[in-house]
Amino acid sequence: MLIRTNGNGSQRPHSILLYPKTGMDMGSTIAPPHALLTVAAPILKAGYNVKLLDQRVESITEPILRDLITSDCLAVGISTMSGTQVAFALGLAKLVRKVAPHVPIVWGGCHPSVAPEQTVAHPLVDVVAVGEGDNTMLEILDALSAKRSLCHVPGILYKDGPQVVKTLPRPLLNVEELLPTPWELVDPEAYIHRDMYIRERQRVLDIGQTSRGCPFDCAFCSSASIRERRWRAQSTERVIDDLKMAISRFNLDGWWWRDDEFYIKRKRANAIFEAIVREGIDGCWYTSGTRCDVFGKATEEEVALMKRAGAYTLKFGAESGSQRVLDVMQKGITVEQTLEANRKCQRHGITPAFSLMIGYPTETFEEMNQTIDLGYRLKRENPRAELETMCQYTALPGTPDWHLALKHGLVPPTSLEEWAGWLFDEFDLEGKKSPWYTRQERRWLGNISYSSILANSLDNAVTSIKSRWARWPAQALVRPAAKYFKWRLSTHRYRWMPELEVVRFLRERIFYRSVKTIS
Repeated sequence: MLIRTNGNGSQRPHSILLYPKTGMDMGSTIAPPHALLTVAAPILKAGYNVKLLDQRVESITEPILRDLITSDCLAVGISTMSGTQVAFALGLAKLVRKVAPHVPIVWGGCHPSVAPEQTVAHPLVDVVAVGEGDNTMLEILDALSAKRSLCHVPGILYKDGPQVVKTLPRPLLNVEELLPTPWELVDPEAYIHRDMYIRERQRVLDIGQTSRGCPFDCAFCSSASIRERRWRAQSTERVIDDLKMAISRFNLDGWWWRDDEFYIKRKRANAIFEAIVREGIDGCWYTSGTRCDVFGKATEEEVALMKRAGAYTLKFGAESGSQRVLDVMQKGITVEQTLEANRKCQRHGITPAFSLMIGYPTETFEEMNQTIDLGYRLKRENPRAELETMCQYTALPGTPDWHLALKHGLVPPTSLEEWAGWLFDEFDLEGKKSPWYTRQERRWLGNISYSSILANSLDNAVTSIKSRWARWPAQALVRPAAKYFKWRLSTHRYRWMPELEVVRFLRERIFYRSVKTIS
C-alpha cells in the first residue's frame, strides 16, 4: 500500500484521518470527504505526513490499520454526522483502539460538535474537536509531538485522567485564507460521477465550498450552533481560480458547490457568474444552498445570467406545504414563494430540487398531506422539478427547536450507540424521535418517508451508478416501483403499506450493516 508523503522522505503517517460510511452510499451520493480534506491541508503544510482513508470507497480493516499505525502516529481523527455514520465511526474507533491502544482518537464533525460532552464520555473517544476543526487537529498534533498539555488548544474537550477538560471556544475561520484542497490524499476518480443532478454530464465533482454558514433562523437546523449564524464568503477571484484548477486538473464537465447558502448575496453570485461567462468556462453546476425568498428577488436578467454560467440544478428548502408549520419552523418563507421559485426555474430551463419535511411537533396529518400535495403540484407545474426524500423531523442538540421537541416528550439518546439510530428517513416505531405521535401514526410517517425515497430519490441515485452493468438492472427494478409509490404517495394511500417491510429489510442489510458500497 502506498503511503503518500509531503516530500520529507518518511512513509509513516503522523496522523491518520478516517471517514466512515454514512449509510446510503451509492453513486454520486459519495462525495469527497471535504470535512477531513480541510483538516488535512494545514497538517500537510506544517510538515506532517497524513493518511486519509474513506470507508465508502476503500476497505479499512485491522491489518491495514496495523500496518499504518506505527510509533510515529500521534493521533487518529474520525469525522461523523449523526445517525448511521456514528455506528460505522464506532466500528473504526474500536479497530484503532485494538490495534494501538496508546494512540489518541480525536472525534470531530457535526455530531461531536452538537453533543461534545456526551461524545467525549465514550471510552472510544479521547478528544472532541468542536465546530470548525480545520486548524484544531494541527494544534493537537503539535501539542502531542512536543508532549505539551492540550489545555491551550481552543475548541476541544479532552480527557485528563478521570476529568474532562473543556478549552476556550475556537473562533470561526476566515474562509478566504483556507488552504487549497489536498486532492493528492484521495483518488479523485472515486468521486467523479455521472451525477444524479446533472444527468447529461459524465464527469461531475463536488469541489467544495465557496462560503460557510447561514444567517437565517430555521429552527430545525444545527448550522446555528456550529457556525453561529454567520455567513462568510470567499472572493470571486478565489472561487474562479479554484474552479478553473479543478476543471483543468480533473477534466470536469460539471461540478457541485456544497455551500449552505450559495445564493445568499446576489451581487457576489452575479460576479461569479459574469466571470464564468467572461472567461469561457464550460460546464454545468448545481448547488445545495438556495432560498426561495432570496431567489424570488432575482431579476429575470440575473437568472438568465446564472443559466448562461452553467446553472443546471438549484436545491431549495421548501420544507412544508403548510404555512402554519413553516412559521413554527421559523423558515421565513411562504408556500407561494416556493411555487414562484419553481415557475422562475421553469422559465429559464433550470432544474429545481425541493427538500420537504414531515412530523414536526404539533404538525397534523392534514398538514403533511398539504406538503405531499405541494410536492406533486411542483412536479405538475414544472416537469423538470425534482423532489428529495420527505424527511421526518429529527431533533438535534443546539437547534432552536430542540427545547420544543423536549417539551413534547422527546427523551434524547444517552450514548453514541443510541445516536446511531437517529435517522431522518427511517421508521420510529418505538417513539424515540417522534413521541408526540402514536405508534400507528409513526408508522404512517415512516411509510411517507420510504415512499418518497422510492418514488422520487432512489431513481435519481441509481442513474449515477458508474457501472452500467449495475446501473441498467437497478433502473429496470426501480422505475416501475417509482411509478407505483408515486401513485400511493400522491393519492395519500400511505396508511397500510406492508410491502415496505421487504424494502426496510433490504435497506438495513445492504446499507446499514454492510461495509460494501454500490458505486
